[in-house]
Amino acid sequence: MNNFFFNFCLLLVLLFMVSSCSEDDGIINNEVTSITISTGEIYPAFNTEVTDYYITSLNTLKNIEITLENYNSSKTFFINNQRVTNKITTLKLSPGNDITIKTGLPTNKTYTIHYLPTDLPKTNLITKNNPSDGYILINLFDFSLSSTLDYSYVAILNNDGFPVYYKRIPYKGVINFKSFETPSGRRYSYSVTELNKVVILNENFEEINQIDLIQTNSSYIYNVENHDFIYLNDNHYIVPGVYVRENVDMTSYGGSNSVKLVELVFQEIVNNQVVFEWNSAEHPELLGATDTMYYEQYATSERVDYFHFNSLSIDPNDQNFILSARHTNQIYKIDRTTGAIIWRFGGNNDDFNLSGNTIISHPHHATILNNGNLLLFDNGVTKTPQESRIAEFNLDETNLTANLVYEYHENGRYSDIMGSVQKLNNNYFIGWGGNVYSQINANKSDITEIDFNGNIQLDISFTNNPNRFTYSYRALKYNINF
Repeated sequence: MNNFFFNFCLLLVLLFMVSSCSEDDGIINNEVTSITISTGEIYPAFNTEVTDYYITSLNTLKNIEITLENYNSSKTFFINNQRVTNKITTLKLSPGNDITIKTGLPTNKTYTIHYLPTDLPKTNLITKNNPSDGYILINLFDFSLSSTLDYSYVAILNNDGFPVYYKRIPYKGVINFKSFETPSGRRYSYSVTELNKVVILNENFEEINQIDLIQTNSSYIYNVENHDFIYLNDNHYIVPGVYVRENVDMTSYGGSNSVKLVELVFQEIVNNQVVFEWNSAEHPELLGATDTMYYEQYATSERVDYFHFNSLSIDPNDQNFILSARHTNQIYKIDRTTGAIIWRFGGNNDDFNLSGNTIISHPHHATILNNGNLLLFDNGVTKTPQESRIAEFNLDETNLTANLVYEYHENGRYSDIMGSVQKLNNNYFIGWGGNVYSQINANKSDITEIDFNGNIQLDISFTNNPNRFTYSYRALKYNINF
């Protein structure tokens, strides 16, 4: 009986010692209970039995923080082969490197947060010669005519075509990823159709605001128009929107006596107050400018998008607005004080009397350069043959003349939707938009940078799944220092 009692007591002592050892010497009980990463949410939800994860947003341009909630000095954890010394570990991740979290003995597990999600469309470097410095902002969306996915990605690519930042957004209508240098600091924006908002991110890619229009007319509901947005500082921005004007009599245009018209409105907002508003309905002459293929809809369709705005910018020389409308084939200069149309470039009754090769069709992304030239992406929808190009025009705004000073196109390349162009010193940076009917066009490069002589300096493509198309509404390059 005494031996039994002695052995029982000895067993209790040993159990106590083992229990103490598991917490005090960092060898036993090293299980991770949670993993939090500052740039996004890991998925699936953390489970000690699951070792492979992905993350909704990952950033290699800034430091990221990894939190192991149950860390204490007695435990042994490693992140990317470095011993963890605090609950929060700060590191700079290299592009393409996974995050690995290892536990010490006896747990001895490795958890991997993979760098690229399996549903992030793949980007491919085709050509790299001597591109300009900078990073490329895109949205990546997998699209087909039969179905759309319920998520989108925004991403930043380096000059190797590799995503150094990405964010998975749980909405299908996410486009127009842009960057702005403001007195408030570096800002990023993208538009979400389902939210009817423009989302603003700070320099660390943290969401700081969602912007909407201000409802100034109780008769209509303004919805954010996701094709463009201008951000000047945290209290000053220009937001475009659309609304529907119902029961419009279009019989004078050969149409129905009750048509729903999609109208454009854009507002300049300062400190949550509208300081300027422009409304396409206040310019009825635009109804007669729409392209023939849409003009016919006045009689055949209940709802007509006769204008279809797609870009808004500010002329750096006089601070007036430059507006592009796809369905009128026109670029407009809008007086920033009165709202008057100063000139119309292209389309029916344009002020510059374009002819021949200067004629534009369904343009996108019109901007005025510092030298006063007009730069745009010309989709070429109504031209024969259908071929897309970038075009730069020298404008005489006094005598209303325009000379084509530069164009670039590739034989047979045609984008019926979207597209963008920037001039970066002597290079041109092109986002080719998309063609949702032609797999041949869809499989060509999606981003091209050329020098003034048309030599390709950078060429990047997106991988298309069978019978689907991956596109970016725009591709914009910024020389950003991180």
